[in-house]
Amino acid sequence: MKDIAMARGLSISELVRRAALGIRMPARTFDASHAVALARTLGELGRVGGNLNQLVRLANSGRIAGRDDELSRILTDVDAVRSRLRELLT
Repeated sequence: MKDIAMARGLSISELVRRAALGIRMPARTFDASHAVALARTLGELGRVGGNLNQLVRLANSGRIAGRDDELSRILTDVDAVRSRLRELLT
């Protein structure tokens, strides 16, 4: 509970009070180290997405058989994760 309270900028007693009364919690706060870690993760995920994109292109050209749908689905999932990370950074 202490970590949750700290992440939201609340004391433990305020966190418990808000939870008991059903009061909305403030958004989590990110410090500089969290932002740097998320930015690095976003960059790494972009490189993974680039590799997957190359595989999808090979599959679509017929050079890799039988994996078109699977590769396209994975690429879509990577794009969704990248979008969510961008939301967290802004």
